Amino acid sequence: MTPNTVKVACLGFVFDDVAQKVVLELAPPGFELMFAEKPDETTPALIAQSDFVMCVSHVTDAMMANAPKLRLIQKWGIGVDKIDLEAADRHGIYVTITAGANASVVAEHAIMLIIASLRRLAVAERSMREGKWDAASLRLHTRQLAGKTVGILGFGNIGRAVAKCLQGFDVRIIYYDLKGPFDVAASLNAEFVGFEELLASSDILTLHIPGGKSNTHLIDARAIARMKPGSVIVNTARGELIDENALIAALQSEHLLAAACDTFEKEPLRADSPLRTLDSATLTPHCAGGVLDHIAPMAEHAFRNMQRFLLDQPLAEGDWIVVPRLPKPGYTAAPQV
Repeated sequence: MTPNTVKVACLGFVFDDVAQKVVLELAPPGFELMFAEKPDETTPALIAQSDFVMCVSHVTDAMMANAPKLRLIQKWGIGVDKIDLEAADRHGIYVTITAGANASVVAEHAIMLIIASLRRLAVAERSMREGKWDAASLRLHTRQLAGKTVGILGFGNIGRAVAKCLQGFDVRIIYYDLKGPFDVAASLNAEFVGFEELLASSDILTLHIPGGKSNTHLIDARAIARMKPGSVIVNTARGELIDENALIAALQSEHLLAAACDTFEKEPLRADSPLRTLDSATLTPHCAGGVLDHIAPMAEHAFRNMQRFLLDQPLAEGDWIVVPRLPKPGYTAAPQV
């Protein structure tokens, strides 16, 4: 079934004026895009009249219950922790993501944070702007990446992209994934290890797993204590993966050399967070996947999923998150490759 006009509610901070222009230019014929008026706004009234939702913000059970036309929630990106997946299944609504679309972008950010942490880049840059020349003092707190063991927690599209980026550095790569080991790891010179060994052996631990209840505070005080003194944690995945208080304590005690976070337990990060005061913490505002020249590929991927869904054509298997047991009448898309 292909409606004459497909109404798409576009929700979340991604859709600012610049992004809106790009997304509008790429919208397929017959698609009417409706944007939330404020950044990170979720508008129930907008969802209520929509056939599809394209979002980075919350979509709740109540919103779905009041959206009789809603058939598909297309996540901009891959994290679905802000979407009530059980409710989507119950209301007969499909949920899809843009699997792999932002892997290289996030991987680049992770590599940047690894090096920035080891070299205290934020401290060096700030001191230069203050008119200082602190090369000698910086040397005491900085390390090189070469010769280190990099542990990758989660070996999906982003974890593998990080491993690929690391090929140019003289490092040992180890990884842990609930679904591993993977055959592709050999071509990336990555070695599968258990979770405990990953903690104990990594000089740098970079996180690339989903959020959600099962992974909340996976990196807690106990896990951090298992890590080497002087090691580094990098998080470009989800803030709830790390117990933030435990992370702060480990940085203050100097058990950890450094940490770099693009995501936080509560966002925006509160102004009085101790993380903001620590020279050993490198912080970015959940922007790993947000670069100007990547808006178009993300939009194309999302619109491709919507069009194929309308035409009952197969989507990539990795893009399906919820295939409802009792879909709403009119669409019968199936998760095919």
